[in-house]
Order: sequence, then C-alpha cells, then structure tokens
Amino acid sequence: MMFTVWIVMLVVSGQIPYWPSSIILILLSGLLIALVEYYLPYQPKWLDTHQDFLTDIVHAVFNLFLIVSVAKMIEWLDVFRFIPRLWPDQISVFWQIIIVALIIDFGLWFMHYMSHKYRFLWKLHAIHHHSRRLYWLNAEKRHPLSAIVLAGPSLIVLALFGAPSLLIGCWLMFMAVHLFFQHANVDYRVGPLKYIFAVAEVHRSHHQHGLGRKNFGEVFIFWDIIFGSFFYEDKKVKHDQVGVRIQIPNQYLAQLRWPFKK
Repeated sequence: MMFTVWIVMLVVSGQIPYWPSSIILILLSGLLIALVEYYLPYQPKWLDTHQDFLTDIVHAVFNLFLIVSVAKMIEWLDVFRFIPRLWPDQISVFWQIIIVALIIDFGLWFMHYMSHKYRFLWKLHAIHHHSRRLYWLNAEKRHPLSAIVLAGPSLIVLALFGAPSLLIGCWLMFMAVHLFFQHANVDYRVGPLKYIFAVAEVHRSHHQHGLGRKNFGEVFIFWDIIFGSFFYEDKKVKHDQVGVRIQIPNQYLAQLRWPFKK
C-alpha cells in the first residue's frame, strides 16, 4: 500500500502519466496478492475454485476499466459545468486528496449501507456477496449498476464542486489496490490500524453469515465506529461461513440479469 501511495504521488506530481500507470499498478498488485494467497492463505479451502473464477475475471476487467476511466469521464463532463467551481485548489495537494478520499469513502459507506437495507439495491449488491469464498478477485465482483449506485453520489458531489479529475482518479486507483487486500485470502493482521482502515481482518465479518449489516467501510472503517455498525471479534471466519444462501447463477450474463427476476 505504501508503494501504491508512492505511485499516486508520482502521478499527481506529473512525473509519470495516469494512463497506463494506473492500470499497470492495479494489475500487478492483484497478481502479487494472488501469489501471496498460495503461500499464506487465511483459509486453504478458499484456494479451490468454486466455478466462479472466469466469471470473476470478467467482472474485474469491466469494473477496473470503469474505475480507471472515471477521471476521463469527469474531465469530459466538466465541459457542461453550470455552477462556479467551489473546490479549494489553493490548499496543498495532500489535503485536496484527503478531502477527495473522505467524500468518496463516506459516499461509498452510506450507499453500501443502503444497499443492505433496501431490497432492489440489495439484489444488485448481492452479486458481490455471491462467492462462497473470499479472495482477491472478490474486490471487483459487482453488478455494473451496483457500482454506479455505490460510487455515483459522491462522484457527482466532487464533479459539482470542481474537484480535479486526476485526484479523483488517483484515489480510485489507490482504493482498487486496497480492495484487493481487503478481500484477499491472506492471513495478515494490522493491529490497531484495523480501527482506521477497512482491512480483511474486519471486512471478512461483513461477508460472514448473519453479519452483513456490519463493517460497511470501503477504505476507512471509522465510519462504522461513528455510526455504530462496527463489529470485530478475534475469531477466525470459517471457510463455509461466507456467501449468500439464495441461489445466484455463476455465469456473468446470468448474474447481470438475476436482480431483475422475481
């Protein structure tokens, strides 16, 4: 993650281009984590394919392309600006990224919470919870409409305020790598940092049966602490305790259609 921060700072400072640096970093990080999973698995049984690998690859390709394209989309939409820029571009880039991070992360937390509260939003989001194992590719397993629902509100706010598209893209790049670690089948702990960041140690509980309405945080977990949805116990999540009990097909196109069926 510190290496990712370093790359982000190089992109922000203009020393390397956002494209293709962003997608190269994300892909290399995913492959590295996949390798580590085989040497240090949290649950060895999660290494076995559950007839979901190819479908998860398709989800990842589409959603990662969407993530790295957001900056360019916001840049294009800026042509239609109808209100004055309110973004504090006079402050340092560091604090601008922090503002971008907090707005995006709170928006994701809130819409994630709503996706577990309302039936139709849940049906879109349930695709993400479909897998009966946790591993790095779960990070980008989501219905495209669910991705829009989750990220749309905060991105609209940032676009209206006139936030630099490059800063938004860089934070999403950082977040993509973080989500790989968050869902990774890697046995690691971060100590007190689990009360700040939504790492695998606390996020696994969100995928655990009966605890889906806990730990909604994407990058930061302190939203859950503030709003009372935080949960942690020093107890290993068993290999058969994740996933959803409803029947969802394994094929990609069938998963896209599934939320619209009765």
